[in-house]
Amino acid sequence: MLKAERLQRIKEIIDQEKSASIEDLADELAVSRDTIRRDLIQLEKQQQIKRTHGGALALQKEATIFDYEQRATILSDIKKRMAEKARQLMKEPSSIIFDSSTTVEAVIRQLPDKRLQAVTNSLSHALLLANYSETAISLLPGSLHKAQLFLYGTETIEQLKNYQTDYTLLGVFALSSDGLFIHTEEEGRVKRQMIQQGRTVIALADHTKLDKTGFYKICDLSAIDYLITDQKPSNELIKALTENHVQLIETRNDK
Repeated sequence: MLKAERLQRIKEIIDQEKSASIEDLADELAVSRDTIRRDLIQLEKQQQIKRTHGGALALQKEATIFDYEQRATILSDIKKRMAEKARQLMKEPSSIIFDSSTTVEAVIRQLPDKRLQAVTNSLSHALLLANYSETAISLLPGSLHKAQLFLYGTETIEQLKNYQTDYTLLGVFALSSDGLFIHTEEEGRVKRQMIQQGRTVIALADHTKLDKTGFYKICDLSAIDYLITDQKPSNELIKALTENHVQLIETRNDK
């Protein structure tokens, strides 16, 4: 097989599978791992794939990364409608873990008169919740991510283990039939622990986050109870949600 043919085949495999390891590609194409590493470097330079430790991701399948201020202004009306659905699911009084996403912030803005025990790793969420007289707040410790305004690290995860809440509200960076993903391990590990500590896990993802992947896998679909989104997902994803007992809630028919 010529090099050009091998590069094309590697690209096809990664696009089809969404990701591939160096070991699997080497076995599939009957070449050395070093050859595959060099091929992946070349494909990344051509902006055809995204290299990761031990493999590569399909570039077009990876969700776009924005900073907090950018994320706060994107699809605000859609986030509001999804937030209303989340509010309707939660009973009062209740204890809730809020992750650091701007979609979850939209939910918080729906809760000013609710009796809540809130746990969060987000500075901006804690400040917003502080305006609510009926809400008690536990701000998780950890290292501060200055651009995204969340706290993370071993201290954050260990403190989370002390809570068992009625709900975990999770903003989704990327979601596919393979599970939930994010672009950084440090935030992914915190979200994973948040999921484990909530009796009911509510994930919120607009249509731009669906059938996408990222660098770090947080969990399988079976770890969440509800997915709230604004448009009907692909048939493949709907099937995966059903098989994993995830209840799908859409806002697309809302006025």
